[in-house]
Amino acid sequence: MQISDPVQYLKGVGPQRAKLLARLGITTIGDLLNHYPREYEDRSIPRAIAHIGDGERVTIKGQVIAVDLIKPAMKINILKVAVRDGTGIVYAVFFRVVNPYSRFDVLGTLKKQLVPGTIAYFSGTAENNPGGKQIRVDEYEPLISDTGEKSVPIHFERIVPLYPLCEGITQKWLRTILFHLVITQKIRHPDFLPNDMRRNNSLLTAEEALEYIHFPQSFIVAEQARRRLAFDEFFLLELALAMVRKSKKNTEKQYRYTVLKKFLSPFKERLGFTFTADQKKVINEIFKDMARPIPLRRLLMGDVGSGKTVVAVAAMLLAVENGYQTTLLAPTEILAGQHYLTIKKLLDGLPVRIALVTSQLSSRKAERTRLHASIAAGEIDIVIGTHAVIDRHVSFKNLSLIVIDEQHRFGVLQRAALQMKTNDPDVLLMTATPIPRTLAMTIYGDMDVSVIEHVPPGRMPIETLHLDSDKAYEIVKREIALKHQAYIVYPLVEESDKTELKAAVSEASLLASSVFHGYRVGLIHGQMKLEEKDTAMRKFRSGEYDILIATTVIEVGIDVPNATVMVIEHADRFGLATLHQLRGRVGRGTEKSYCILRGFPVSDNARRRIKAMLTISSGFRLAEEDLSLRGPGEFFGTAQHGIPALKAGNLIHDIDIIQKARSAAESLSGGDPHLWAPSNQPLKIALLSAYSGRLSLLNIG
Repeated sequence: MQISDPVQYLKGVGPQRAKLLARLGITTIGDLLNHYPREYEDRSIPRAIAHIGDGERVTIKGQVIAVDLIKPAMKINILKVAVRDGTGIVYAVFFRVVNPYSRFDVLGTLKKQLVPGTIAYFSGTAENNPGGKQIRVDEYEPLISDTGEKSVPIHFERIVPLYPLCEGITQKWLRTILFHLVITQKIRHPDFLPNDMRRNNSLLTAEEALEYIHFPQSFIVAEQARRRLAFDEFFLLELALAMVRKSKKNTEKQYRYTVLKKFLSPFKERLGFTFTADQKKVINEIFKDMARPIPLRRLLMGDVGSGKTVVAVAAMLLAVENGYQTTLLAPTEILAGQHYLTIKKLLDGLPVRIALVTSQLSSRKAERTRLHASIAAGEIDIVIGTHAVIDRHVSFKNLSLIVIDEQHRFGVLQRAALQMKTNDPDVLLMTATPIPRTLAMTIYGDMDVSVIEHVPPGRMPIETLHLDSDKAYEIVKREIALKHQAYIVYPLVEESDKTELKAAVSEASLLASSVFHGYRVGLIHGQMKLEEKDTAMRKFRSGEYDILIATTVIEVGIDVPNATVMVIEHADRFGLATLHQLRGRVGRGTEKSYCILRGFPVSDNARRRIKAMLTISSGFRLAEEDLSLRGPGEFFGTAQHGIPALKAGNLIHDIDIIQKARSAAESLSGGDPHLWAPSNQPLKIALLSAYSGRLSLLNIG
């Protein structure tokens, strides 16, 4: 039996259960072996019945002395099994919902298995009832029947794995299948790590790791197994990235830059402010990279309002004053439009030609044709746009620098299509969603990372509050009386029959006619036409609206310094990254600003998000909290990067493993960059298996 064989051919699986396993991403035997436990439960030592406490999770071992199947006039049948162990008696209780359409009698089958005299294990939650102690049973396992036949326990007398499941798959069934696969048949993955690397990093063998991750002898051994498997994941990723880095060093770009100061000096003089220390440092890093013969690949991270746009403009001007074109790509029309207005203002008076390209513009054929012709002829220096820039009809004469803002909102293939419009361009990625450093090191291990940690001086800290509507709206009215403006954000555009959430369109009308009667209230949301959005934002910027009611369409790219209040309705429904981005729409001037969260969180995660927003102002610290809540795949869409999901590794806690894996990958790739050595052939096979068709995508960022 091979690890590539379909899982349905395993004994006890079959076609129907194979379909259920596919919902867990399990289609082959290898997938099943790599379906690791989410946690463990210690059932190695049973508890004496006399010492069971109410509400405790317990495991007991005892002899069945009586069995009673109760069928009350309800849809739930009950099986009560009296069990004794020498210290006392307890009832092991099983509950089952009656299914009138099923011929399979679950409790009837249990009653036949647990006949008096049977010795068995039971695990569940203990309860002290007037009729005596009982255990609501989750799992059980007969050990010795009344005939004296003894079996080897799988689910007890050990540290027991608990797996991620889906409907139709039980812990007991899945654990049984894996026990026979790992312990009885000893199916194994080949060990691709060189022996000296394994010994130098104090790692288990692959065979030991696979056995102990599923059926460990102790919690310490389980962690040792996880560390070996995590090392494998990080090592393959770091090796792939190391190979990409080495291939980049052999790529020489055709673009050359010299700091001419033709545009850079007047740009700097007209800013009206000086660059912060962080901005100066990052600009120097970018300029140094652009001067190198190999393409720039840099990620620029900066918290909301830290001044990333000004840094990007400096990089674009270096390209433009050397005779090249640049493009800045944004994920939404509003953000692209904001960049266009901001950059036009920053470059006012300079002979730099700027154009905006969006899908809305692309619907006007004559205008689109003229603009495309100008870009292709090199008559436009800076092209700012949305996905419309990627369109096959948009071509450049001499594009040298690509800047992608909020880059995680673009898929790998979209970014690749943009880079295909020129030869080996310099690429600067920007994000206002700070990425925890461990995640940045892993996903962007083939890139250089710059960080703007501090916002420009003069900005007042934003006070974040969790209030009811009356108090929230009092603050809004107070700020408007001070000639300031406010945002009120809703998660939906229109009311839905399936949710009680308030919607922006209906609330805008209601608030304008009631709570904020006499105030000037505007509305903006994603379903509006571009002209309507532009009109709404223009009126808000110019002060024609006191309040702008919006959806998360204003999450990024909106800069109105006079707006000092942000009210977020149903804040418990938003993720941390979105909440932090929305909060960043205020506090952009010199006046004290407020972010008011409304909503009643019911889940633990929602309560943690609200608490984090109230106590943490740093985007980087919030990003770490967000990552711990959501995991790396959901946090940052890692699937877009061609990177397999981590099953054993943890990007928050495994910093030491990541560092060791990176060091080992650099060392090995330096000595055998193409993995030609016979001893590295198993590693080459594992690398191709993990990253086949993905290695080139890793270079896109």
